[in-house]
Amino acid sequence: FKRVISDLRLGTRSFTNLSVYSFGLSGLWTAVGSVILPFKILEILEIGTIEILGQPLDKNGALGVMSLIGLPMGAMIQLIFGSISDRSNRPGKRLSYLLFGGLGLGISTILLGFATTFVSLFLMYMAIQIFGNAGQGPANALIVDHVPTRRRGEASGVLNLWRLMGAGIVTVIVLQFMANYESGSAPQWLWYSITFMVVVLIVSTLWTTLSIRPSAKVKNASLNENLTLENTSLDNDKPEQRFKLSKSYIIFLVALAFSIAALSSLQIYALFFLQDVVGLANPADGADLLVIVVIATAVFTVIPAGKLADRFGRGTLFFIAGLSGVAGSTLLLFVNSIVPVLGIGAILGFSAGLFLTLTWTVANDLVSRIAAGKELGYTSIATLAGSAAARFAGIGIDQLNNLSENLGYKAMLIAVAIAFVIAAVLLAR
Repeated sequence: FKRVISDLRLGTRSFTNLSVYSFGLSGLWTAVGSVILPFKILEILEIGTIEILGQPLDKNGALGVMSLIGLPMGAMIQLIFGSISDRSNRPGKRLSYLLFGGLGLGISTILLGFATTFVSLFLMYMAIQIFGNAGQGPANALIVDHVPTRRRGEASGVLNLWRLMGAGIVTVIVLQFMANYESGSAPQWLWYSITFMVVVLIVSTLWTTLSIRPSAKVKNASLNENLTLENTSLDNDKPEQRFKLSKSYIIFLVALAFSIAALSSLQIYALFFLQDVVGLANPADGADLLVIVVIATAVFTVIPAGKLADRFGRGTLFFIAGLSGVAGSTLLLFVNSIVPVLGIGAILGFSAGLFLTLTWTVANDLVSRIAAGKELGYTSIATLAGSAAARFAGIGIDQLNNLSENLGYKAMLIAVAIAFVIAAVLLAR
């Protein structure tokens, strides 16, 4: 934390200034996906049924299918906008997209609060996917633009520190608000949540946009063909000409998909797991504690993970991340109260912190600087594949739960453990 705070005064060379946007973006994504959407779906199910192509869906299936349909749009938008941002040589070429995406995402989130049907909820979620990924695609390349290879592990650690703190702090506060929410008697708590998320998003987006914008001297300088914003940053390496993805990067994307599937499954169905398996009458309260434990553990993991990755390499750390994930997901098979869940949450938070920092470090290592926005945009395809698998599993979870009590959750946890193993082995290689 001392390193990150002192980093603030480094201006455009600050890892913190490059990363603060992720605080609000990650906070909104996590709170909407893990808290707001489940509550809105339960609210819609109280009014009537939800059907897709004539197939009635329960809460897990409805949540999974709606998220699944929106993911391809988000992945495509992230790839397109990241690629477009590569084509400009002007200083600050990524920042206008980040600002546009943040403002659009804020407006879409406000409109989400007015949704009262599954169709309107889906349309607003699609808008959130479009605007959020329009900013995320170009923002992916900020580390490659500004940070030399030898320090990208540390920069990735700082990025994930802000990302995790945003996800944790915003989600905990939103959970506290939504624990008091009743659509009929106390609807104001939903709007408190949305207002808080949007304000945090806008402030963090403006912070990064304004703090790393190029100075007037840079804007007015006579720039030749190879002089871009990277020349004013810490990285003096010349761009490498490369026009197709390497085999290593393709294998990395496959491994990333497995890790995202594992982590997303645990995140998406946590609220319903606490309700059905742990037996909490108000799962929002238990989820609040779990988020604090998981995020706190991950926060204290990401910075050391980045520095160790820069110094000693990534392979051994990936194996440790995989083993931690397997241990945590396996132990969840035997829980029936909140206390052991919180202890296991610390193990999973450690694993998540390692995976988040290490995967982003490797991604930045493997892409070319001249097409960083486009090539890092392919991580959205891997994220789509992993997230889609996790969300599609919601239908299977409901069906297996109907066959035997909590059988669906047990099958999910076994699949998560297998995914952690596959991801760790591929990434370490």
